[in-house]
Amino acid sequence: MLLDVLINVFSKPYQTALSLLSLLKYSGDYINKIYFHQEPAFSEFERKDSSGLIHYLKDKVIVYHVPYWLSNFTIDENRLLVDENYRLSVRYQYGFENTDKKFVLIIHNDIEVIDDVIGKMLQEIGDATAIGEIGQCWWCPAGQTGLCSSENYTEFKPPYSQLMFIYNNDMDYTKRRAYNLGLRREFQKNPWPLPECRVNEWCMLVNVEKARPATIPFGDAAPIGAQVASGAKIGETWEDDVNLDTGVQWFRDLNHAGHIFKDFPIEDCIIHDRRGRVACGTPELYIKNEIEAKEKLRREYPDVYSKI
Repeated sequence: MLLDVLINVFSKPYQTALSLLSLLKYSGDYINKIYFHQEPAFSEFERKDSSGLIHYLKDKVIVYHVPYWLSNFTIDENRLLVDENYRLSVRYQYGFENTDKKFVLIIHNDIEVIDDVIGKMLQEIGDATAIGEIGQCWWCPAGQTGLCSSENYTEFKPPYSQLMFIYNNDMDYTKRRAYNLGLRREFQKNPWPLPECRVNEWCMLVNVEKARPATIPFGDAAPIGAQVASGAKIGETWEDDVNLDTGVQWFRDLNHAGHIFKDFPIEDCIIHDRRGRVACGTPELYIKNEIEAKEKLRREYPDVYSKI
């Protein structure tokens, strides 16, 4: 079975190359096309791009130059329905709308694949709409206190008052997002799934035949790549709002519509340090990660390294 890969690229050229080359090494037999969503901006620390990698991949890759730079801003949900270029600027959306395959694999551009992740996920997905690591439990007080986990997220459905209590109990902003300040009315009516719950899209297999009819512009669910306002505010301007993370609203919408999702031990198949966004704003960490990826490429993919 062939499927397509969706990758959103904001800088990190060596890490991007390592992500795709390691994926092709272990799961290349399953891959038809790679939808390369190229953001219209680069990190201020970057002096290189991915043009060499794109040239090397040739007809394996479909490059989509994203029209608008949405960064990590709150999505304009009304504009999604009236401005196609805006909607297609949402991470992964162009490939999600245009693939003709039953499944897509969504990945970050700062992972390293160490086993056949596609083959194993295809074996396990069953009737689920998507499979991957469920929940950012390290950010969630319900996960931190053992009330909930990736395996039993469908069972922990607290009332809003309990959710706010566990968020505000021993609140530490280095370990939790500021959702303790209150969430939008949607959460007040139904807190489940919790605000850190999603299938983490740094490596997620999606059944397009199930997901696409339910997702904007074909259905009502938010796009997979959308970051939606949480309702929590820590200041007076929109820049101070606390967004739900990528894919959280999509996951909520589809769970409420009856879709099922499957947890998968992704750490057995990929390496990902979960600091992607932080690294883009931290010179030392960004450069360190790029150098490490460059050295791995030089050692493990020497023929390709010289061309990219």
